[in-house]
Amino acid sequence: MAKIASLFASDITRQIEEVIKVDQTSSEIIASEIDEYVVTDAIKKHYIHVLERYQETPQKPHEGVAIWISGFFGSGKSSFAKVLGLAIEDRDVLGTPAAERFAARAGDPKLSVVLKTINEKIPTHTVIFDVSTDRGIRSGNQMLTEIMYRLFLASLGYAKEIDPAELEIALEGEGRLDEFKKVFQELHGKSWDTQKNLPIFALNQASAVLHKLEPATYPMADSWSKGRPKIDITPGRLADRIVELMKRRKPGHSLIFVVDEVGQFVARDTQKMLDLQAIVQQLGVKGRGKYWIAVTSQERLSEVVSGLDDRRIELPKLMDRFPLQVHLEPSDISEVTSRRVLAKNAGAEAVLGKLYDDNRARLDLNSKITADVSLPSLSRERFVDLYPLLSGMSFRGSSARAKK
Repeated sequence: MAKIASLFASDITRQIEEVIKVDQTSSEIIASEIDEYVVTDAIKKHYIHVLERYQETPQKPHEGVAIWISGFFGSGKSSFAKVLGLAIEDRDVLGTPAAERFAARAGDPKLSVVLKTINEKIPTHTVIFDVSTDRGIRSGNQMLTEIMYRLFLASLGYAKEIDPAELEIALEGEGRLDEFKKVFQELHGKSWDTQKNLPIFALNQASAVLHKLEPATYPMADSWSKGRPKIDITPGRLADRIVELMKRRKPGHSLIFVVDEVGQFVARDTQKMLDLQAIVQQLGVKGRGKYWIAVTSQERLSEVVSGLDDRRIELPKLMDRFPLQVHLEPSDISEVTSRRVLAKNAGAEAVLGKLYDDNRARLDLNSKITADVSLPSLSRERFVDLYPLLSGMSFRGSSARAKK
């Protein structure tokens, strides 16, 4: 007589994150997310389609570099986008490449070959983030362009805020960044790399260093901090900076942004949608297939656009900007749940299979539900998959019954 807990393939007391956070970078959590990721047949087809398009781009350069991933809450769109970015980048996860982990989980030879080709021939730098958790959406005063730029800079090792990062970029371009860092340490007794992400202090401290390095240009210690020009980050400037800085710090690499909850961010805001459209256009024109963006939304692209009462948003043109559109159906949710949470070990499958065979008639009778919708009938396979989540079961006298 087996206990229910002993029937499952995995420990049912393990922690399972309720919501996938694309910007969660813990190696342990990422490893768990990939190793437990359920790749249904439908999801597998979507991955292969997207990855094949990514793989062929170097031989067939084009401007169609945007992917719109949609699905209702709980459909797995965030997981799809995050795993896509990690696998393309082939990030090391606890000593095992993400692509290798994902390919093993998917168990599809074609997908494995495509991923291996991408990892070998198209080294890629990935920037993954959730726009809904960025301070810009909370304050409502930032465009996606600026948010993407800040996070892109940080991913390359520059300061997280634009002003100190732009200073680093300028000094680096002149071959003077190391000299600046040395003088910064001498003057303030602290390293620039530890101070640069504290903008209130960093800007004034950097200004004092520039005064020491170039007293003729910066006659006062606060000359630079008070007189620095305001930087306007446009989609065009973003794309230009990507071209320039990828050559500097990631030579030979492609780039993909994975941006979660973009649909929520641009919903009912024409300016933000136009900004997104311009970003995609500029990445396509300047990169010709080297710089990609994948975004997620609860709604399909056509549904988001229909909520914008503005003739400046041309749906056909925007659809062309997002040639790859992945929609995850709600029907996948039950399969994902049963396979991730309720998957049984081999011994349990045999026991439950016999339980079904011995009680088939009563199971069929007690599992039927009268409703206005059509529900799938109970089969041997569904019984094993879903057990013990079936209501109304009573199997008196069954010697194979599992107990808690």
